[in-house]
Parts: sequence; structure tokens; C-alpha cells
Amino acid sequence: MASVYSVLIRPFEARDSSDIIRIDAESFNTRNPTYDLFVYLAYGSEIIVADMGSMVVGYVVLSYRNEEAKIMSIAVKKEFRRRGIGKILLREAIQRAKKRGMRKILLEVRESNTPAQNLYKKFGFEVAGYLESYYSDGEAAYLMNLDLDKADDFSQSRVGEQI
Repeated sequence: MASVYSVLIRPFEARDSSDIIRIDAESFNTRNPTYDLFVYLAYGSEIIVADMGSMVVGYVVLSYRNEEAKIMSIAVKKEFRRRGIGKILLREAIQRAKKRGMRKILLEVRESNTPAQNLYKKFGFEVAGYLESYYSDGEAAYLMNLDLDKADDFSQSRVGEQI
């Protein structure tokens, strides 16, 4: 029998810091997650979390500049991957960017991260560039973007959405 989970999408709260740092560390082992979180907060990025039973299981970080939004980071706790949480967070990021009047949303993704690339493509993101040796370990990245004027009008993220 499949398990049903209820996911609450909500803004970041200070108490979420340790969960986000742990998720970031297990997802991006080449970065300094404590420093990253500090930078996101210091520069006014918007952090949205996926909360499941008072435990943060994923997050997305957005920054806004002029008419462009950028997904700075998106990650899901390892044991909760492939359950639709990344999809929910991505949909929420797109909706928030649209509500702010952004015209485009950008992100970088590792060349080897095919599952993430496929998810972004399902939402209409297109490859806009190739960044050689982008990451500290020398791996390349794809620059992807989504034209929000042409993007599908995704239904509202559902508080308590079951996955």
C-alpha cells in the first residue's frame, strides 16, 4: 500500500535553518551550506520550505532582480526524493515569480543532473546556455530559463497537498 504524505508549503522560519543546512549538505557536497544560507538571508532571497509533519523535507531559494527571478537553490531531503516534492516547490517558485511580475525565471543545473533537467523541461524551461567548469569540482552546468509570459498557468500550490 502506498503511503500518503501531506506537505505544507510555507515561508522559511529561523527554526528551519538546521534542516535546510542538512538538506543542502547532503544535496550539494561541494558547497558550504551554512555560508550559503547566510548569503541567501543577507541578500534578501525568498526561501520557501516543504514541511511534512514539522520536518523540513525540501526548500527552494529565489532571488529577484528587475524582471527576472532566479532559482538560487532547490533541494529535497534524500529519503523524500521522487515523491513529487521538487515538483511542488518548483511550481510554487514559478507562481511566486509570476505574482511579483517577473517575466523570466533562470537557474543553473549540473550537466550530470538529468532528473532535475527533465523536471525543469516538464515545466517549460529551456536550455539557454552551457557553462563550462561552472562548479568548484569542474563540472559544467546548463543555464536554463522559463519565459513566464508564455508559461502555463499552473494551478495554485495546495497547502496540505497529498503526494
